Amino acid sequence: MVVKFVRDENAEATEALSEDASTLNELPTPPRQLLDRHGARVLDPATAVVAAGQPVPRTTVYRPGTFLLPNRYLRDQESLAAINRVLGRIGIYAEPADRGGDSSGYGRARQLDDLPVRALLHVREDSDPVVVDCWKALQLLRSAASGEKPEIDPEIVRRISVEHLLFTSPVFGGVPWETSGLGGTPWETSGFGAGSSYGRTHGANRIPVTLAADPPYRSKKPAHRRPVVAVLDTGIGPHRWFGLADRSGPPPAGSGLTVAPGIQAAILQAEQDSGTTLPTQLLTDYWDAPTTGQPLIGDVDTDTGHGLFIAGIIRQACPEADTLAIRVVHSDGVAYEGDVLLALHLLADRVRNAQANNRPQDMVDVVSISMGYYVEDPADVAFTGQFGTAIADLLSLGVLVVAAAGNDATTRRFYPAAFADQPLGGGCGPQVISVGALNPDVGTSKALFSNEGPWVTCWATGAGVVSTYPTDVRGSAAADHELPGRNSFDPDDYSAGFAVWDGTSFAAPLAAAEIAKALFQSGDLATVDRDTVVKRAWTALGSL
Repeated sequence: MVVKFVRDENAEATEALSEDASTLNELPTPPRQLLDRHGARVLDPATAVVAAGQPVPRTTVYRPGTFLLPNRYLRDQESLAAINRVLGRIGIYAEPADRGGDSSGYGRARQLDDLPVRALLHVREDSDPVVVDCWKALQLLRSAASGEKPEIDPEIVRRISVEHLLFTSPVFGGVPWETSGLGGTPWETSGFGAGSSYGRTHGANRIPVTLAADPPYRSKKPAHRRPVVAVLDTGIGPHRWFGLADRSGPPPAGSGLTVAPGIQAAILQAEQDSGTTLPTQLLTDYWDAPTTGQPLIGDVDTDTGHGLFIAGIIRQACPEADTLAIRVVHSDGVAYEGDVLLALHLLADRVRNAQANNRPQDMVDVVSISMGYYVEDPADVAFTGQFGTAIADLLSLGVLVVAAAGNDATTRRFYPAAFADQPLGGGCGPQVISVGALNPDVGTSKALFSNEGPWVTCWATGAGVVSTYPTDVRGSAAADHELPGRNSFDPDDYSAGFAVWDGTSFAAPLAAAEIAKALFQSGDLATVDRDTVVKRAWTALGSL
C-alpha cells in the first residue's frame, strides 16, 4: 500500500480543480427510507427559506427537529429566553436535550463550555399547527440578529447551526454517489455495480476473502509508549487478530485494539436525551451492530464491519500502534453530527488532562475520521456546524487529525476533510490532513471515485484494500450456483475474517498509520506535555 503526502510546492497542480460552480448544489439524494430512519431532511436550495442578506444555501442533509449551539448558551437562561422570544413568532420553542441523567463521561461533557449540544425544537401549546424545521428557525434567528438594533446577540446566533448527517465514504449501497449515475439505486443498474472494477457483489463493493497470513508482528513490550490512533467509526467485532472470539467482553490488553466506555456512555446518554422527540437509532455500546439493516430481508448492512476493517488497516501498516475504537457511525453509514462532535470534544478533554497531569497512558496521538458531509455554505467556516472549533482544539494540543476526502468524484468540499486548507487556530500542531484514494496499481493512479481539489493534501491506497472483517457476520445472500458437492462462494459469509473493499474511508487510516509509525520511530513517546507533543507532531509529519 502507498501513501503520498502532497508538498506545498506541488499544490498548484490541483489548483485548477477548485470547485466547479455547476456542481455546487449536486448531492446524490439519500433513500427516503434512510432519511426517515434517522429523522433527517434534504435541504433543497430551490425551496429553502433564506433571511435577507444571507446566501442561498447549497444542498445538505440535516435533522429538522434540532440544532446545535455551544453549551454555555443553553445553560444561560437569558440566552435561551432570547432565542425563544424570536422562535415564538413561528410557534415553536427550543429546550436543551438534557434530562439531567448522568453517566461516565457525560457529566464531564456537560461542563465543557464550547461543547456543541442539541437544542430540541417543539411546537408551543398556544400555537397553530406548524412544521418544525430548524433551518427555518435558524433563518429567523439570523434575521433577528441583523440590523442596527438586533433583537438577539449576533454572537449567539453565529454559533448556532443545523445538525448535519455525516456519511461514511462508501455510502448507499457501498458505491460512490456521483459516479454511479443513479444515486443509490440498486446495484444491478448502477454504473459501479457488478461488472465494474469497483463493484463486486450484491449491495456493497466488499466481498469476503481469505488471507493465509499471520497477524503482523507486534512486540509484546515496546521500548516506549505505543502511538494511539483514535478511530471514530462503526465500532468493533470479533476477530482473531485482536483476540476477540465473540462479543462477550472488551478487547484484551495488548491486543492492539482498545475502547472508551466513558465516551461511549456519553454518546448513548446524549442520544437517549434527544430521542425523546426525534427518530434516533441508539449506539448502545462499541459493538458494530446490527449487521443487517432490514431484518426481514437479511442483507448485510452497507457499513457493517467498516470500523474493524479500518482497525485492520492500522494493524497492517503500523502493528506497534494501538487503535482506540469509538463508535459514532451506524451500520448503515450514518453519523449524527452531535455524536461526532461530542466524541471529538471528549477526546480533546482526555488529551488535555493527560498532558496536564502527565498521564501518557491516556494520550491520543492521531484521530482518523472516515466520514463527512457537504456544507450548505462553505464560504463561511461558521456555517460548517461546530467542527472548526472541535478540531482546532485537538490540533492545538498536537493531535494529528486525518480525514477521508469522500467518494463522489467531485471537487465540492467534503467536511471535515476540507478544513485541510483552512487554518484552524494558531500556534498549534499540523492542520487537518485530507486523504484521497489511489488505485493499487504500480503507477498509483488516483481512484475514479475519489474526490479531489486543492484541499486534498495526501493520497493513499484506497481501492482493492484487504483487511479484517467481523467473523460472525452472515447475510441472507446465498451462493448463486449450487451443484452436488460444490457451489460458488457465499457473498456475505465473512467467517474467514477478511474482506476486500474500496473507498477513501480506507485511504485515511492508512495515512494515519503511517503517521503513527513516524511517531513511534521518533523516539520516546512517554513525554506528553503540550509543547513536546506539538513539536513531535510536526517532526513526524515532516519526516513523511
